[in-house]
Amino acid sequence: MRTATAVLAATAALAAPLAPGGLTTPAAAASGGPLGARYDTTGANVEFRIYSSRATRIDLYLYRTATGSQEAAALQLTKDSATNVWSVTVPKATLEQQYGITGPVSYGYRAWGPNWPYNAAWTKGSTAGFVTDVDAAGNRFNPNKLLTDPYARELTHDPVTPTAPDASVYGTGPQHRAVDSAPQAPKGIVLAADATSTGTKPTRALKDDVVYEVHVRGLTKNDPSVPAAYRGTYKGAALKAADLAALGVTAVEFLPVQETQNDANDVNPTSTAGDNYWGYSTLNYFAPDRRYAADRSAGGPTREFKEMVKAFHDKGIKVFTDVVYNHTGEGGPWNASDKNTYNLFSLRGLDNPTYYSLTSDMQSPWDNTGVGGNVNTYNPVTRDLITDSLAYWKDTLGVDGFRFDLAPVLGNTCRHGCFQYSRTDPNTALNRITALM
Repeated sequence: MRTATAVLAATAALAAPLAPGGLTTPAAAASGGPLGARYDTTGANVEFRIYSSRATRIDLYLYRTATGSQEAAALQLTKDSATNVWSVTVPKATLEQQYGITGPVSYGYRAWGPNWPYNAAWTKGSTAGFVTDVDAAGNRFNPNKLLTDPYARELTHDPVTPTAPDASVYGTGPQHRAVDSAPQAPKGIVLAADATSTGTKPTRALKDDVVYEVHVRGLTKNDPSVPAAYRGTYKGAALKAADLAALGVTAVEFLPVQETQNDANDVNPTSTAGDNYWGYSTLNYFAPDRRYAADRSAGGPTREFKEMVKAFHDKGIKVFTDVVYNHTGEGGPWNASDKNTYNLFSLRGLDNPTYYSLTSDMQSPWDNTGVGGNVNTYNPVTRDLITDSLAYWKDTLGVDGFRFDLAPVLGNTCRHGCFQYSRTDPNTALNRITALM
């Protein structure tokens, strides 16, 4: 969702070039290493690390394919009680020789907590251990829902796709809580280090920029000068860098390019019903949207995005992106009068009160924007998620600046039961971002 009140202020204050290494978070160092899944420095092991302060058990599920198959392995994580970080390290040799995963490693998590404690009798699709869909503290754990890693660098696909259009598998409540979402659910992908260059960032002052706002897909989707296979993609956008430079454009501002629910767009070529073209409903804050890549193999969207950034940088053009940290693609209640039935894709199933602002009774999302529930931006763990992902887009993917959707939510100083905006509190996400530039 776009709001006129936030665009100019957010762009002027926050789209300026970010200082090298400016966006850093102490939590990663304090927790013993960065969150997410990555190969260690030797390349011989994969380290999986995820945060939850309220879970009582988290299991890692590993897959050979993205959909339609059972897990190759399920491993219980160990919790560091001092940091609430859960982790497990898996040797690459074990992945290949014992689990038969010789290609990209796809993974997800299942989590148990106070509203659904672990029970040894539990199996996928059962309700063993179930107490309630949501407890008095706002917990919404459900081990039948495979959850994506908030720090995953890419996702395999969206929750709903043309071949798997049933979104109800992600639901909770009496009709859906026992449905195992894993065969259809998106998974994170473990990426090896990528050395693709993003070129040299322009150093021109923001006040001197001519900014061209555009959608990655819309820029070239119907452009006959772009090869058909590249239209509507990062690669296609890269081919327009020279043309935009010739027009006098010095910065492109792309509408959201973080992974969003759009795989099912254009299934019906004569209707846009149910389509999410604009992308203001983020599923993952690190992953470039796979639908906008010509190369959709594992690692392809990341490489192609970086190549696009380099193409613009080579022409002296900065790259800004719209980012949506006020709400997520998990959405709100299915029915306003039903506190039990919600989608569980990721954050809500891992640590609902940490990642989302809730009403004072902790039963529902706090929503003063009309888009499905506010992100709990005043929680320090959530602030770390925001700044960690911004640092990734800046330092690794080469982005020069950001435009923040519904930016006032980033200035909230109330975690639950209210909304209190502050311009001066140094601990708001908004002020933390600006202070770290």
